Amino acid sequence: MNTPHDRRPELPEAWMREVDLSLSLAPHLLLTGNVRDLHQFPGPDGRVRLLNVQEVLRELCHARGYAGFLVLDPLSGFDRLGEARNPDATPDKRIDGLISRFRGADFDSERQRELLVALHDMFSGTDGLTVPIALVVPYAARTLPGDAVLRADRALFTAIEALGHTAPKVPMPNRPGHSTFGLTLIWVCEQQDQLAPAFPVSGDSVRTIRLLRPNLDRRTQLAARFIRSVFRTEAREEELKSVAGATDGLTARQVRTTVLTAATLPPGPTVFSDAARLVRVGITDDPWAGDTVRGRLAGAEEYLSHRVLGQPTAVAKTVDVLTRAAVGMSGAQSSAARNRPRGVLFLAGPTGVGKTELARAVTTLLLGEEAQPVRFDMSEFRVDESRQRLIGAPPGYVGYDSGGELTNAVRAQPACVLLFDEIEKAHERILDLFLQILDEGRLTDSRGGTVYFSECFIIFTSNIGTQVSDEDKKNDPEAATRQARELLEQFNQDPSAYFAHFRSAYEKFFDQDISRPELRNRLGDNYVTLGFIDEKAAREVLERALASVAARVRAVHKADLVVGPDALDTLCDAAVNDLGLGARGVLNLVESAVVNPLSRELFRSPRAEGDRITLVDLFPDDDWRLVWR
Repeated sequence: MNTPHDRRPELPEAWMREVDLSLSLAPHLLLTGNVRDLHQFPGPDGRVRLLNVQEVLRELCHARGYAGFLVLDPLSGFDRLGEARNPDATPDKRIDGLISRFRGADFDSERQRELLVALHDMFSGTDGLTVPIALVVPYAARTLPGDAVLRADRALFTAIEALGHTAPKVPMPNRPGHSTFGLTLIWVCEQQDQLAPAFPVSGDSVRTIRLLRPNLDRRTQLAARFIRSVFRTEAREEELKSVAGATDGLTARQVRTTVLTAATLPPGPTVFSDAARLVRVGITDDPWAGDTVRGRLAGAEEYLSHRVLGQPTAVAKTVDVLTRAAVGMSGAQSSAARNRPRGVLFLAGPTGVGKTELARAVTTLLLGEEAQPVRFDMSEFRVDESRQRLIGAPPGYVGYDSGGELTNAVRAQPACVLLFDEIEKAHERILDLFLQILDEGRLTDSRGGTVYFSECFIIFTSNIGTQVSDEDKKNDPEAATRQARELLEQFNQDPSAYFAHFRSAYEKFFDQDISRPELRNRLGDNYVTLGFIDEKAAREVLERALASVAARVRAVHKADLVVGPDALDTLCDAAVNDLGLGARGVLNLVESAVVNPLSRELFRSPRAEGDRITLVDLFPDDDWRLVWR
């Protein structure tokens, strides 16, 4: 003969069926994972409703004939959630009395223990309860103490463990001849490791049940529901596939937000995938689609060429990548690219040729004059343990609550430029993080949160191909300088050989030195080698540097700095004499030949407002000797 329980509609999700079964298998249930989401649940009339976890648990317990479903909520305190459906109303009076006794939202460890003991005592004596009740603690990691330090904390965790061993048995409603636990405690938290170590998770008395995010079938059902609700029309098959595919890994709430966001975007074949991308990073407007960014990109080549001198090939490649990013075509050749970063560049070449300056220029172009890239000096990440700085320390370690520098930065500003300087100096296992970022567009931090990189522009810089071994440096202190001159000579005489040298070093590094060819493959065609600057570019760098010095003198000392023609010729000759150090060498020249002597002159002889300081000439003796007027 079928019982009312047997005639109940089939439960749609695995965790619901496991809870239903576990109510008679263990007195403690621990629910983790996707516990803050909405879940589809069939009603008595067969219509599917969207309920939160507490409401689903209430329905399951009421269907089992529980006399009461109680909740210890941080806002409302201890109370009943919904009315009991058991025909015997007598137990309700006892539960009402217990609720009156423990009414209020302030529960410390001692009061929580008193409540649990009182619930257990309701089943003792000749007139004790003979029907089951359940108590759910929806924020267990926050409601329970963080650790068993105080005596009251230890007593609470001891009581929880003891309740698992001494849980009273009562007849199972609707199942003659069967028994179940009179008191079921249901603990809910997103991550099990958020609970204090003293929580008794081991043993047969606690059954851990993990809630997963909606799979493809569930997302398809949700898409049909939400499209019908938002657009007031039945969803087409291609729309269902688009929403279900684009929302992989998202919660039911986020699927709904995706459809709502899509309703605000211009219609088109990618509207749902665009909406899902925006939902992932927590924004509702596409930062790349604005008129300001598009207007800036219209003059990108001219702007970048002005900022980074003598690098037409690198500038052209950068503009191509930026244009793809702006129109949403980055990685369009791959069906799995929707969550990948907006753009990626790998800039290689000798020191001083403009790699970091190009990254700064891209940031200014995209985000405004005051913006700076989020920079990580990868020489600080030489050991495996330093990955904790990027994604956060694991639970139990110092800094766990602070999160990671990289994940925090992207979570705070999803649309940003990330600069990883001298990537070859990072530990090999840290490079594995970039494999996940470039492939899936996301990282999971130490606290279990997912950070998406789909709106980031990522730039790697590297000196691969210019390194001199420690042994060569030891045997020849001038080895690095000599190699720079050899590369400069090769660049001037045979540019194709120069670029081939760096490309070969780049491939060897990933394929052989660190055995990560898959990472090089993810970088794809976004590799760019920067050449040395020529004499014309060096002179322009010099002129800009001198103009910057003059502007500083005018702003700070209210005086005018003039560089005479003889002094300018001497500086130009020195600037182009050794282009192996690139633009940085020219800037270092200006600092040593002009800024340092000028600072001494101003310190010895302060100038009055409106004075003119003329650098007549300078001579490269042991130290630069300047002639002032």
